[in-house]
Amino acid sequence: MNPFFRKFPFLILLAVFAVTSANSCKKSPKEKVKRILAENSLSESDKIRKAATELFGDRLKETEVVPVFGSSPTKYEVYLGFGGTSALTFLESDQYAARMKLELALQTYRFLQSLKGISFGKFRMSLVKPFFIKNGDKRGVEEFEIFRFRADGDSLRSIPGFEETDSFAADRYDAPTPAVLNILFKIVEKWQVELDQFSRVEVK
Repeated sequence: MNPFFRKFPFLILLAVFAVTSANSCKKSPKEKVKRILAENSLSESDKIRKAATELFGDRLKETEVVPVFGSSPTKYEVYLGFGGTSALTFLESDQYAARMKLELALQTYRFLQSLKGISFGKFRMSLVKPFFIKNGDKRGVEEFEIFRFRADGDSLRSIPGFEETDSFAADRYDAPTPAVLNILFKIVEKWQVELDQFSRVEVK
């Protein structure tokens, strides 16, 4: 397990990890992605972009998809800007970074698992969040990139249990199952961190 998470008891992580449930009357994001992948009129690049939109909704801030020249079958480098729409949080400050990193790991897992059949090289993802700011008399809400990592997409897929575990599986409290959390910890271990501004975030 990543050393960062060892000081956070499993039950606390489970308790603070809220997953948005899909309405049972509507198609799940995973089903929508399957329909996108089956659309023969779309290029693979467009399928990747549309799938990201279906999976993340208004939390998707930016998408970049670049085919790797000369790769066969075609491999893609992807950047996703992911974040929130609210500056509010109900987390304690000592839980915030751990919770946000697990959120990024979960979305990475769902994205790569849902797009099975498409090969990924460099995979980069940012956490972009709105925060309350105060600068003299100036107050307001601004968005900031506070964390960014990179990893090899196909390498993440090689994690034992990655394909066999349902990335959308959750318990009755809408928290990821222990099997999913185990994969998330392994995903985080493979990250190469490019930006980490969590120490500058004040949670009150």
